[in-house]
Amino acid sequence: MGELKLDKSKDKIESMFDEIAPSYDKLNHLFTLNVDIRWRKEIVKYIKNNKISSSNILDIATGTGDLTAELLELKPVKICAVDISRNMLDIQRKKIPDKNLELIQSDVKSMPFESSLFDIVTIGFGVRNFEHLEDSIKEIRRVMRPGGRLIVLEMFRSGGMKTGMFNLYFGKLMPYLGNKISGSKYAYSYLFKSVNSFLTVSEFISVCTKCGFEYEITKNNFLGIVNTVYLIAS
Repeated sequence: MGELKLDKSKDKIESMFDEIAPSYDKLNHLFTLNVDIRWRKEIVKYIKNNKISSSNILDIATGTGDLTAELLELKPVKICAVDISRNMLDIQRKKIPDKNLELIQSDVKSMPFESSLFDIVTIGFGVRNFEHLEDSIKEIRRVMRPGGRLIVLEMFRSGGMKTGMFNLYFGKLMPYLGNKISGSKYAYSYLFKSVNSFLTVSEFISVCTKCGFEYEITKNNFLGIVNTVYLIAS
Protein backbone atom coordinates (compact mmCIF):
# COMPACT_ATOMS: atom_id res chain seq x y z
CA MET A 1 0.00 0.00 0.00
CA GLY A 2 1.02 3.62 -0.40
CA GLU A 3 2.55 5.69 2.35
CA LEU A 4 0.26 8.72 2.18
CA LYS A 5 -2.37 9.00 4.90
CA LEU A 6 -5.51 10.84 3.84
CA ASP A 7 -8.57 11.91 5.78
CA LYS A 8 -11.31 9.65 4.39
CA SER A 9 -13.70 10.19 7.27
CA LYS A 10 -17.40 10.29 6.40
CA ASP A 11 -17.73 14.01 7.15
CA LYS A 12 -14.64 14.95 5.12
CA ILE A 13 -15.61 12.96 2.02
CA GLU A 14 -19.23 14.08 2.20
CA SER A 15 -18.38 17.77 2.46
CA MET A 16 -15.74 17.54 -0.28
CA PHE A 17 -18.13 15.99 -2.81
CA ASP A 18 -20.97 18.30 -1.77
CA GLU A 19 -18.63 21.20 -2.56
CA ILE A 20 -17.62 20.06 -6.06
CA ALA A 21 -20.98 18.60 -7.14
CA PRO A 22 -22.00 21.49 -9.45
CA SER A 23 -18.85 21.19 -11.59
CA TYR A 24 -18.28 17.44 -11.19
CA ASP A 25 -19.62 16.22 -14.54
CA LYS A 26 -17.95 18.96 -16.55
CA LEU A 27 -14.54 18.38 -14.99
CA ASN A 28 -14.72 14.57 -15.23
CA HIS A 29 -15.33 14.70 -18.96
CA LEU A 30 -12.77 17.47 -19.46
CA PHE A 31 -9.93 15.66 -17.71
CA THR A 32 -10.58 12.32 -19.45
CA LEU A 33 -11.40 13.88 -22.85
CA ASN A 34 -14.76 12.07 -22.58
CA VAL A 35 -13.08 8.64 -22.65
CA ASP A 36 -14.68 7.90 -19.27
CA ILE A 37 -18.02 7.64 -21.11
CA ARG A 38 -16.68 4.71 -23.13
CA TRP A 39 -15.40 2.94 -20.00
CA ARG A 40 -18.89 3.00 -18.50
CA LYS A 41 -20.55 1.85 -21.71
CA GLU A 42 -18.14 -1.12 -21.87
CA ILE A 43 -19.40 -2.29 -18.47
CA VAL A 44 -22.96 -2.49 -19.80
CA LYS A 45 -21.72 -4.21 -22.96
CA TYR A 46 -19.91 -6.83 -20.86
CA ILE A 47 -23.05 -7.51 -18.82
CA LYS A 48 -25.13 -7.93 -21.98
CA ASN A 49 -22.58 -10.07 -23.83
CA ASN A 50 -22.20 -12.44 -20.87
CA LYS A 51 -25.96 -12.57 -20.23
CA ILE A 52 -25.49 -11.62 -16.58
CA SER A 53 -28.72 -11.36 -14.61
CA SER A 54 -29.56 -7.69 -14.05
CA SER A 55 -33.00 -7.55 -12.45
CA ASN A 56 -31.76 -5.74 -9.34
CA ILE A 57 -28.80 -3.37 -9.61
CA LEU A 58 -26.99 -1.23 -7.05
CA ASP A 59 -24.65 1.60 -8.08
CA ILE A 60 -22.44 2.67 -5.15
CA ALA A 61 -20.64 6.03 -4.98
CA THR A 62 -23.04 6.92 -7.76
CA GLY A 63 -22.27 10.65 -7.77
CA THR A 64 -24.30 12.49 -10.38
CA GLY A 65 -25.30 9.23 -12.04
CA ASP A 66 -23.23 8.80 -15.19
CA LEU A 67 -22.83 5.05 -14.59
CA THR A 68 -26.38 4.72 -13.29
CA ALA A 69 -27.69 6.19 -16.56
CA GLU A 70 -25.78 3.58 -18.57
CA LEU A 71 -27.02 0.75 -16.34
CA LEU A 72 -30.64 1.75 -17.00
CA GLU A 73 -30.12 0.41 -20.55
CA LEU A 74 -30.25 -3.07 -18.98
CA LYS A 75 -33.90 -2.36 -18.06
CA PRO A 76 -33.65 -3.61 -14.47
CA VAL A 77 -36.77 -4.20 -12.40
CA LYS A 78 -35.16 -2.09 -9.68
CA ILE A 79 -32.03 0.03 -9.58
CA CYS A 80 -30.71 1.74 -6.45
CA ALA A 81 -28.03 4.42 -6.39
CA VAL A 82 -26.14 5.15 -3.18
CA ASP A 83 -23.86 8.07 -2.39
CA ILE A 84 -22.57 9.82 0.70
CA SER A 85 -23.13 13.27 -0.85
CA ARG A 86 -26.62 14.74 -0.83
CA ASN A 87 -25.66 17.42 -3.37
CA MET A 88 -24.50 14.76 -5.84
CA LEU A 89 -27.78 12.88 -5.43
CA ASP A 90 -29.80 16.08 -5.89
CA ILE A 91 -28.12 16.63 -9.26
CA GLN A 92 -28.72 13.02 -10.28
CA ARG A 93 -32.38 13.29 -9.32
CA LYS A 94 -32.84 16.09 -11.86
CA LYS A 95 -30.63 14.43 -14.46
CA ILE A 96 -32.25 10.97 -14.40
CA PRO A 97 -36.03 11.12 -13.80
CA ASP A 98 -36.67 7.35 -13.88
CA LYS A 99 -39.44 5.72 -11.83
CA ASN A 100 -37.38 2.56 -11.28
CA LEU A 101 -34.46 4.49 -9.79
CA GLU A 102 -34.20 4.87 -6.01
CA LEU A 103 -31.62 7.35 -4.67
CA ILE A 104 -30.28 6.79 -1.16
CA GLN A 105 -27.79 8.81 0.87
CA SER A 106 -25.76 6.29 2.83
CA ASP A 107 -22.31 5.24 3.92
CA VAL A 108 -21.37 2.04 2.08
CA LYS A 109 -20.26 0.41 5.33
CA SER A 110 -23.85 0.13 6.58
CA MET A 111 -26.40 0.17 3.75
CA PRO A 112 -30.17 -0.08 4.34
CA PHE A 113 -30.75 -3.20 2.21
CA GLU A 114 -31.74 -6.76 2.97
CA SER A 115 -29.18 -9.49 2.38
CA SER A 116 -28.74 -11.28 -0.98
CA LEU A 117 -30.79 -8.66 -2.86
CA PHE A 118 -28.72 -7.46 -5.82
CA ASP A 119 -27.62 -9.24 -9.00
CA ILE A 120 -25.08 -6.55 -9.88
CA VAL A 121 -23.22 -3.96 -7.82
CA THR A 122 -21.11 -1.32 -9.54
CA ILE A 123 -18.68 1.26 -8.18
CA GLY A 124 -17.36 3.91 -10.56
CA PHE A 125 -14.37 5.89 -9.25
CA GLY A 126 -15.43 5.62 -5.63
CA VAL A 127 -13.86 2.61 -3.95
CA ARG A 128 -10.58 4.37 -3.21
CA ASN A 129 -12.53 6.86 -1.07
CA PHE A 130 -13.85 4.18 1.31
CA GLU A 131 -12.57 4.86 4.82
CA HIS A 132 -12.95 1.22 5.91
CA LEU A 133 -12.31 -0.79 2.75
CA GLU A 134 -12.65 -4.37 4.05
CA ASP A 135 -15.77 -3.62 6.08
CA SER A 136 -17.29 -1.92 3.03
CA ILE A 137 -16.50 -4.84 0.71
CA LYS A 138 -18.01 -7.26 3.25
CA GLU A 139 -21.15 -5.12 3.39
CA ILE A 140 -21.34 -5.14 -0.41
CA ARG A 141 -21.04 -8.94 -0.39
CA ARG A 142 -23.86 -9.12 2.19
CA VAL A 143 -26.37 -7.35 -0.07
CA MET A 144 -25.47 -9.45 -3.14
CA ARG A 145 -26.90 -12.78 -4.15
CA PRO A 146 -24.40 -15.65 -4.70
CA GLY A 147 -23.18 -15.57 -8.29
CA GLY A 148 -23.85 -11.84 -8.64
CA ARG A 149 -21.26 -9.50 -10.12
CA LEU A 150 -19.29 -6.75 -8.42
CA ILE A 151 -17.87 -4.43 -11.08
CA VAL A 152 -15.35 -1.77 -10.02
CA LEU A 153 -14.10 0.99 -12.34
CA GLU A 154 -11.25 2.76 -10.58
CA MET A 155 -7.84 4.42 -10.69
CA PHE A 156 -5.37 2.12 -8.96
CA ARG A 157 -1.80 2.67 -7.85
CA SER A 158 0.64 1.42 -10.47
CA GLY A 159 4.38 1.26 -10.97
CA GLY A 160 3.82 3.11 -14.23
CA MET A 161 2.41 6.05 -12.31
CA LYS A 162 5.84 7.32 -11.37
CA THR A 163 6.28 8.90 -14.76
CA GLY A 164 6.81 12.52 -15.61
CA MET A 165 3.58 12.61 -17.60
CA PHE A 166 1.47 11.26 -14.74
CA ASN A 167 2.99 13.56 -12.14
CA LEU A 168 2.67 16.58 -14.40
CA TYR A 169 -0.93 15.95 -15.46
CA PHE A 170 -2.51 14.33 -12.40
CA GLY A 171 -0.20 15.86 -9.81
CA LYS A 172 -0.01 19.46 -11.03
CA LEU A 173 -2.20 20.44 -14.00
CA MET A 174 -5.41 18.66 -13.01
CA PRO A 175 -5.37 19.77 -9.34
CA TYR A 176 -4.66 23.36 -10.40
CA LEU A 177 -7.47 23.51 -12.98
CA GLY A 178 -9.87 21.35 -10.97
CA ASN A 179 -9.56 23.36 -7.79
CA LYS A 180 -9.79 26.64 -9.70
CA ILE A 181 -12.86 25.71 -11.75
CA SER A 182 -14.69 23.97 -8.90
CA GLY A 183 -13.81 26.61 -6.33
CA SER A 184 -12.39 23.97 -4.00
CA LYS A 185 -9.03 24.38 -2.31
CA TYR A 186 -8.59 20.64 -1.71
CA ALA A 187 -10.71 18.25 -3.76
CA TYR A 188 -8.60 17.87 -6.90
CA SER A 189 -5.36 17.78 -4.94
CA TYR A 190 -6.93 14.95 -2.95
CA LEU A 191 -7.60 13.06 -6.21
CA PHE A 192 -3.91 12.66 -7.02
CA LYS A 193 -3.04 11.74 -3.45
CA SER A 194 -5.91 9.24 -3.19
CA VAL A 195 -4.68 7.33 -6.24
CA ASN A 196 -1.05 7.44 -5.17
CA SER A 197 -1.94 6.08 -1.73
CA PHE A 198 -4.44 3.42 -2.87
CA LEU A 199 -3.96 -0.26 -3.63
CA THR A 200 -2.63 -1.84 -6.79
CA VAL A 201 -5.13 -3.90 -8.79
CA SER A 202 -3.72 -7.16 -7.42
CA GLU A 203 -3.86 -5.86 -3.84
CA PHE A 204 -7.47 -4.79 -4.31
CA ILE A 205 -8.43 -8.18 -5.75
CA SER A 206 -6.80 -9.86 -2.72
CA VAL A 207 -8.98 -7.79 -0.39
CA CYS A 208 -12.11 -8.73 -2.35
CA THR A 209 -11.32 -12.47 -2.39
CA LYS A 210 -10.76 -12.27 1.37
CA CYS A 211 -14.22 -10.71 1.72
CA GLY A 212 -16.27 -13.28 -0.19
CA PHE A 213 -15.61 -12.73 -3.90
CA GLU A 214 -13.99 -14.72 -6.68
CA TYR A 215 -11.88 -12.92 -9.27
CA GLU A 216 -13.20 -13.01 -12.84
CA ILE A 217 -11.31 -10.59 -15.11
CA THR A 218 -9.62 -7.18 -15.26
CA LYS A 219 -9.87 -4.72 -18.14
CA ASN A 220 -6.91 -2.31 -18.38
CA ASN A 221 -8.44 0.93 -19.63
CA PHE A 222 -5.49 3.31 -19.35
CA LEU A 223 -1.78 2.66 -18.63
CA GLY A 224 -2.54 0.13 -15.92
CA ILE A 225 -3.92 2.97 -13.80
CA VAL A 226 -7.61 3.00 -14.77
CA ASN A 227 -8.97 -0.55 -14.62
CA THR A 228 -12.33 -2.27 -14.55
CA VAL A 229 -12.32 -5.26 -12.20
CA TYR A 230 -15.02 -7.93 -12.45
CA LEU A 231 -15.67 -10.17 -9.43
CA ILE A 232 -18.24 -12.86 -8.61
CA ALA A 233 -20.00 -13.14 -5.25
CA SER A 234 -19.14 -16.63 -3.96
